[in-house]
Amino acid sequence: MKLYIESIEGGTYLASIGEGEGKAEDKQNIVRDRNNIPMTFDCLNEIKVHLNHKRFDEVWLRQTTPYDEMCGLDDKQEKLELLIDWNQK
Repeated sequence: MKLYIESIEGGTYLASIGEGEGKAEDKQNIVRDRNNIPMTFDCLNEIKVHLNHKRFDEVWLRQTTPYDEMCGLDDKQEKLELLIDWNQK
């Protein structure tokens, strides 16, 4: 099982859980509250506390940045994806 954390504007994060062989083709389910509304988090630690009962094989941090568009380059809509160390030591 993999955890994907999406960094969005305003210092907010969304989390989704997926299974599969590759990060791009994984089917992902966004973390939702009891009312089936997508949950937002203010920091990575808040996600870690909320999902402390789950274990993940990989945790990916994603960020879409408008840098290319701001510099006058084509907006490719590619996301920066980083594999992060999620395990407590």
